[in-house]
Amino acid sequence: MDKVAPKLSIITVCFNAAPLIQKTLFSALHQTFQDFELVIVDGGSKDNTLALLQPFQSKIGQLVSEKDNGIYDAMNKGVNLAKGEWVYFLNAGDAFFDDLVLANVFNEIDTALPDFLYAKVQTLNEPTGIDYVAGEAVTLKDFWHKYPICHQATFAKREIFNKVGIFNTNYQLISDTEWFIRLFKKKELKTHFMNAVVAFYDVTGATYQKRMLGMREYIHASFSHFPLHIALLNFLSYPLIWIKVKLIRGFQHTPWFKAYRKWKFKQS
Repeated sequence: MDKVAPKLSIITVCFNAAPLIQKTLFSALHQTFQDFELVIVDGGSKDNTLALLQPFQSKIGQLVSEKDNGIYDAMNKGVNLAKGEWVYFLNAGDAFFDDLVLANVFNEIDTALPDFLYAKVQTLNEPTGIDYVAGEAVTLKDFWHKYPICHQATFAKREIFNKVGIFNTNYQLISDTEWFIRLFKKKELKTHFMNAVVAFYDVTGATYQKRMLGMREYIHASFSHFPLHIALLNFLSYPLIWIKVKLIRGFQHTPWFKAYRKWKFKQS
Protein backbone atom coordinates (compact mmCIF):
# COMPACT_ATOMS: atom_id res chain seq x y z
CA MET A 1 0.00 0.00 0.00
CA ASP A 2 1.40 3.38 -1.04
CA LYS A 3 2.23 5.83 1.70
CA VAL A 4 -0.17 8.77 1.82
CA ALA A 5 1.56 11.97 0.73
CA PRO A 6 1.88 14.63 3.43
CA LYS A 7 -0.09 17.86 3.26
CA LEU A 8 3.10 19.93 3.48
CA SER A 9 6.77 19.61 2.62
CA ILE A 10 8.97 21.87 4.75
CA ILE A 11 12.12 22.40 2.70
CA THR A 12 15.25 23.30 4.64
CA VAL A 13 18.34 24.41 2.74
CA CYS A 14 21.55 24.43 4.76
CA PHE A 15 25.34 24.40 4.61
CA ASN A 16 27.62 24.14 7.65
CA ALA A 17 24.60 25.08 9.72
CA ALA A 18 25.43 23.29 12.98
CA PRO A 19 24.75 26.38 15.17
CA LEU A 20 21.34 26.91 13.55
CA ILE A 21 19.82 23.71 12.23
CA GLN A 22 18.31 22.26 15.41
CA LYS A 23 16.60 25.47 16.50
CA THR A 24 15.08 25.78 13.02
CA LEU A 25 13.81 22.21 12.83
CA PHE A 26 12.53 22.15 16.42
CA SER A 27 10.33 25.12 15.51
CA ALA A 28 8.73 22.77 12.96
CA LEU A 29 8.65 19.73 15.24
CA HIS A 30 6.81 21.73 17.92
CA GLN A 31 3.95 22.70 15.61
CA THR A 32 0.51 21.45 16.64
CA PHE A 33 -0.10 20.64 12.95
CA GLN A 34 2.04 17.62 12.11
CA ASP A 35 0.97 16.52 8.62
CA PHE A 36 4.30 17.39 7.05
CA GLU A 37 7.62 15.95 5.93
CA LEU A 38 11.02 17.56 6.27
CA VAL A 39 13.03 17.85 3.06
CA ILE A 40 16.66 18.61 3.89
CA VAL A 41 18.92 19.90 1.12
CA ASP A 42 22.45 20.17 2.49
CA GLY A 43 25.24 21.68 0.40
CA GLY A 44 27.81 19.12 1.51
CA SER A 45 28.46 20.41 5.02
CA LYS A 46 31.89 19.83 6.55
CA ASP A 47 30.75 20.40 10.14
CA ASN A 48 28.38 18.17 12.14
CA THR A 49 25.16 19.49 10.57
CA LEU A 50 24.10 16.03 9.37
CA ALA A 51 24.78 14.42 12.75
CA LEU A 52 22.49 16.97 14.38
CA LEU A 53 19.58 15.77 12.25
CA GLN A 54 19.18 12.57 14.30
CA PRO A 55 16.29 13.86 16.50
CA PHE A 56 14.28 14.61 13.34
CA GLN A 57 14.66 11.30 11.51
CA SER A 58 10.99 10.33 11.87
CA LYS A 59 9.94 13.49 10.02
CA ILE A 60 12.62 13.54 7.32
CA GLY A 61 11.07 12.43 4.05
CA GLN A 62 14.00 13.31 1.82
CA LEU A 63 17.64 14.14 2.57
CA VAL A 64 20.36 15.03 0.10
CA SER A 65 23.85 16.25 0.90
CA GLU A 66 25.91 17.36 -2.08
CA LYS A 67 27.55 20.45 -3.54
CA ASP A 68 25.10 22.87 -5.13
CA ASN A 69 25.28 26.04 -7.18
CA GLY A 70 23.85 28.39 -4.59
CA ILE A 71 20.75 28.71 -2.46
CA TYR A 72 18.25 28.84 -5.32
CA ASP A 73 19.72 25.74 -6.93
CA ALA A 74 19.31 24.00 -3.55
CA MET A 75 15.74 25.28 -3.25
CA ASN A 76 14.95 23.91 -6.72
CA LYS A 77 16.29 20.53 -5.59
CA GLY A 78 14.00 20.73 -2.59
CA VAL A 79 10.95 21.38 -4.75
CA ASN A 80 11.82 18.38 -6.95
CA LEU A 81 12.20 16.14 -3.89
CA ALA A 82 9.04 17.32 -2.12
CA LYS A 83 6.08 14.94 -1.87
CA GLY A 84 3.67 17.29 -0.12
CA GLU A 85 0.69 19.06 -1.64
CA TRP A 86 2.16 22.33 -0.37
CA VAL A 87 5.75 23.53 0.05
CA TYR A 88 7.27 25.95 2.54
CA PHE A 89 10.92 27.02 2.84
CA LEU A 90 12.26 27.01 6.39
CA ASN A 91 15.96 27.46 5.78
CA ALA A 92 18.65 27.16 8.45
CA GLY A 93 18.31 30.11 10.79
CA ASP A 94 14.60 30.62 10.10
CA ALA A 95 11.88 29.75 12.62
CA PHE A 96 8.10 29.71 12.82
CA PHE A 97 6.57 32.54 14.86
CA ASP A 98 4.81 30.20 17.30
CA ASP A 99 3.57 26.61 17.63
CA LEU A 100 0.16 27.34 16.04
CA VAL A 101 1.39 28.76 12.74
CA LEU A 102 0.79 25.71 10.56
CA ALA A 103 -2.58 24.94 12.15
CA ASN A 104 -3.73 28.49 11.48
CA VAL A 105 -2.31 28.53 7.95
CA PHE A 106 -4.08 25.36 6.91
CA ASN A 107 -7.36 26.47 8.48
CA GLU A 108 -7.03 29.57 6.28
CA ILE A 109 -6.12 27.49 3.24
CA ASP A 110 -9.12 25.21 3.74
CA THR A 111 -11.35 28.30 3.80
CA ALA A 112 -9.80 30.44 1.06
CA LEU A 113 -8.73 27.58 -1.27
CA PRO A 114 -5.76 29.46 -2.77
CA ASP A 115 -2.89 28.24 -4.92
CA PHE A 116 -0.49 30.51 -3.06
CA LEU A 117 -0.77 31.97 0.43
CA TYR A 118 1.39 34.75 1.85
CA ALA A 119 1.36 36.41 5.25
CA LYS A 120 3.48 38.57 7.60
CA VAL A 121 6.88 38.19 9.22
CA GLN A 122 8.45 39.55 12.39
CA THR A 123 11.90 40.96 11.69
CA LEU A 124 14.97 40.10 13.74
CA ASN A 125 18.35 41.85 14.13
CA GLU A 126 17.26 45.14 12.55
CA PRO A 127 20.48 47.21 12.66
CA THR A 128 18.68 50.18 14.25
CA GLY A 129 17.33 47.92 16.99
CA ILE A 130 13.75 48.71 15.89
CA ASP A 131 12.30 45.40 14.72
CA TYR A 132 8.89 45.42 13.10
CA VAL A 133 6.15 43.35 11.47
CA ALA A 134 6.11 43.38 7.66
CA GLY A 135 3.56 42.14 5.15
CA GLU A 136 0.38 43.25 3.42
CA ALA A 137 -1.93 42.29 0.57
CA VAL A 138 -0.33 43.11 -2.80
CA THR A 139 -0.99 43.10 -6.53
CA LEU A 140 1.43 42.73 -9.43
CA LYS A 141 1.96 46.50 -9.57
CA ASP A 142 3.35 46.44 -6.02
CA PHE A 143 6.38 44.57 -7.41
CA TRP A 144 7.25 47.37 -9.83
CA HIS A 145 9.56 49.22 -7.41
CA LYS A 146 10.06 47.00 -4.34
CA TYR A 147 10.14 43.50 -2.84
CA PRO A 148 6.66 43.39 -1.25
CA ILE A 149 6.61 39.74 -0.11
CA CYS A 150 9.06 38.00 2.21
CA HIS A 151 9.78 34.41 1.22
CA GLN A 152 9.53 33.24 4.83
CA ALA A 153 5.85 34.22 4.72
CA THR A 154 4.81 32.12 1.72
CA PHE A 155 3.15 28.76 1.16
CA ALA A 156 2.77 27.43 -2.40
CA LYS A 157 1.03 24.44 -3.91
CA ARG A 158 3.76 22.20 -5.25
CA GLU A 159 1.93 21.79 -8.55
CA ILE A 160 2.12 25.50 -9.40
CA PHE A 161 5.86 25.16 -9.97
CA ASN A 162 4.81 23.27 -13.12
CA LYS A 163 3.01 26.42 -14.29
CA VAL A 164 5.31 29.14 -12.99
CA GLY A 165 8.61 27.28 -13.36
CA ILE A 166 11.43 26.87 -10.86
CA PHE A 167 13.68 29.56 -9.39
CA ASN A 168 15.95 31.31 -11.88
CA THR A 169 19.47 30.57 -10.68
CA ASN A 170 20.91 33.39 -12.80
CA TYR A 171 19.87 35.68 -9.94
CA GLN A 172 21.92 35.45 -6.74
CA LEU A 173 19.60 37.48 -4.51
CA ILE A 174 16.18 38.14 -6.03
CA SER A 175 15.25 34.82 -7.61
CA ASP A 176 12.45 34.31 -5.09
CA THR A 177 10.98 37.75 -5.85
CA GLU A 178 11.32 37.16 -9.59
CA TRP A 179 9.41 33.89 -9.07
CA PHE A 180 6.66 35.78 -7.21
CA ILE A 181 6.40 38.18 -10.15
CA ARG A 182 5.93 35.29 -12.57
CA LEU A 183 3.34 33.81 -10.22
CA PHE A 184 1.32 37.04 -9.93
CA LYS A 185 1.36 37.37 -13.73
CA LYS A 186 -0.50 34.04 -13.95
CA LYS A 187 -4.01 35.42 -13.54
CA GLU A 188 -5.50 31.93 -13.34
CA LEU A 189 -3.66 31.25 -10.07
CA LYS A 190 -5.42 32.34 -6.90
CA THR A 191 -3.27 34.19 -4.36
CA HIS A 192 -4.42 34.93 -0.82
CA PHE A 193 -3.07 37.19 1.92
CA MET A 194 -3.33 35.95 5.51
CA ASN A 195 -3.27 38.77 8.05
CA ALA A 196 -1.06 37.01 10.59
CA VAL A 197 2.63 36.66 11.44
CA VAL A 198 3.98 33.24 10.47
CA ALA A 199 7.78 33.46 10.80
CA PHE A 200 10.79 35.39 12.01
CA TYR A 201 12.90 37.07 9.34
CA ASP A 202 16.55 37.99 9.92
CA VAL A 203 17.02 41.23 7.99
CA THR A 204 20.83 41.01 8.00
CA GLY A 205 21.04 38.26 5.41
CA ALA A 206 22.64 38.36 1.97
CA THR A 207 20.01 40.67 0.48
CA TYR A 208 20.76 43.29 3.14
CA GLN A 209 24.53 42.90 2.90
CA LYS A 210 24.51 43.15 -0.92
CA ARG A 211 21.65 45.59 -1.39
CA MET A 212 22.98 47.18 -4.58
CA LEU A 213 23.64 43.84 -6.27
CA GLY A 214 20.03 42.98 -5.49
CA MET A 215 18.95 46.29 -7.01
CA ARG A 216 20.93 45.61 -10.19
CA GLU A 217 19.30 42.19 -10.47
CA TYR A 218 15.90 43.79 -9.89
CA ILE A 219 16.50 46.27 -12.70
CA HIS A 220 17.36 43.35 -14.98
CA ALA A 221 14.16 41.55 -13.99
CA SER A 222 12.19 44.78 -14.53
CA PHE A 223 13.06 44.80 -18.23
CA SER A 224 11.82 41.20 -18.51
CA HIS A 225 8.54 41.56 -16.64
CA PHE A 226 7.35 45.17 -16.34
CA PRO A 227 6.26 47.90 -18.77
CA LEU A 228 9.24 49.67 -20.36
CA HIS A 229 8.63 52.97 -18.57
CA ILE A 230 8.68 51.18 -15.19
CA ALA A 231 11.92 49.38 -16.04
CA LEU A 232 13.51 52.63 -17.18
CA LEU A 233 12.39 54.38 -14.00
CA ASN A 234 14.01 51.63 -11.90
CA PHE A 235 17.18 51.96 -13.96
CA LEU A 236 17.31 55.74 -13.52
CA SER A 237 16.62 55.50 -9.78
CA TYR A 238 19.72 53.36 -9.14
CA PRO A 239 22.01 56.30 -8.15
CA LEU A 240 19.37 57.62 -5.75
CA ILE A 241 18.99 54.20 -4.13
CA TRP A 242 22.79 54.02 -3.77
CA ILE A 243 22.81 57.37 -1.97
CA LYS A 244 19.87 56.31 0.21
CA VAL A 245 21.62 53.09 1.25
CA LYS A 246 24.82 54.98 2.09
CA LEU A 247 22.90 57.50 4.20
CA ILE A 248 20.92 54.84 6.05
CA ARG A 249 24.02 52.82 6.88
CA GLY A 250 25.82 55.94 7.98
CA PHE A 251 23.09 57.10 10.33
CA GLN A 252 21.29 53.89 11.35
CA HIS A 253 22.89 53.81 14.80
CA THR A 254 22.06 57.41 15.70
CA PRO A 255 19.29 58.13 18.23
CA TRP A 256 17.29 60.36 15.89
CA PHE A 257 17.27 57.74 13.13
CA LYS A 258 16.13 55.07 15.60
CA ALA A 259 13.34 57.42 16.71
CA TYR A 260 12.32 57.95 13.07
CA ARG A 261 12.22 54.19 12.40
CA LYS A 262 10.19 53.60 15.54
CA TRP A 263 7.71 56.29 14.45
CA LYS A 264 7.58 54.96 10.89
CA PHE A 265 6.73 51.40 11.81
CA LYS A 266 4.28 52.51 14.47
CA GLN A 267 2.43 54.39 11.72
CA SER A 268 2.39 51.34 9.46
